[in-house]
Amino acid sequence: MKKSVLVLFAALSLSACGLFPPPYKVPVTQGNLITEEQRSQLQIGMSESQVTFLLGTPLLRDTFKPNEWHYMYTSRYADADTKQSEAEDLVLIFNNGTLTQITNN
Repeated sequence: MKKSVLVLFAALSLSACGLFPPPYKVPVTQGNLITEEQRSQLQIGMSESQVTFLLGTPLLRDTFKPNEWHYMYTSRYADADTKQSEAEDLVLIFNNGTLTQITNN
């Protein structure tokens, strides 16, 4: 008798877990959120300080290619309310301190 009550109680307890809504997952965003407005203001010939003022500090500056700046953005557990970046990987290449090439991967 005690064993059947214990089994019944365990079965009801485990089935109750399915009644609750799934737990909230916090969207984890990393990198530089770049809007279309910021992207449209970016122009060839800008200085490094102008680009830094417009977009912020790049996420990655390659040690072997110091004139190549990477602005990356990732988001996990994204839903409809999570802000998304227009550019997920924006690569800017400078020559003598001026912007010469813009690549949006």
